[in-house]
Amino acid sequence: MTGNGTDEAGDRLALRSRLSDIARLRPWIEGLASRHAIPENVQFAINVCLEEALANAIRHGYGGAPDRPLIVHFTTPSAGYFVFAVDDEAPRFNPLDAPELPPLSPREEIRIGGQGLRLLRRFADSLEYEPTPAGNRLRIGFCAAVPAVRPK
Repeated sequence: MTGNGTDEAGDRLALRSRLSDIARLRPWIEGLASRHAIPENVQFAINVCLEEALANAIRHGYGGAPDRPLIVHFTTPSAGYFVFAVDDEAPRFNPLDAPELPPLSPREEIRIGGQGLRLLRRFADSLEYEPTPAGNRLRIGFCAAVPAVRPK
């Protein structure tokens, strides 16, 4: 990991497993958005999904242990399609295997827990999980050609 948390190309962000490190995400994404013409609505969706994925890795994957590595990689496999891969060294966990929660009802109390995956499924255009030799990789894809929030 580099001292400033990014590589020279800016397509990689290295964080430590502290919730305070998530604050570094937004300016990094703004820089990517500027360089790659990522629309504002897609940028919002990216922020929501990455903040949720990182917070879950820190809280649940690492159990709050500080200073464990989290790496976010950015790629553009095709025009208008943006992929972020979140790598951690936590115990293996495939969030895509978690059951979908039933829809929220206006009459019921907001449930604590399980909302992060709901957000990922709602705001991302694609989600892929892959175990790695060191832990986990979650790929989150966003397409600029379609709305960043799909109706459910």
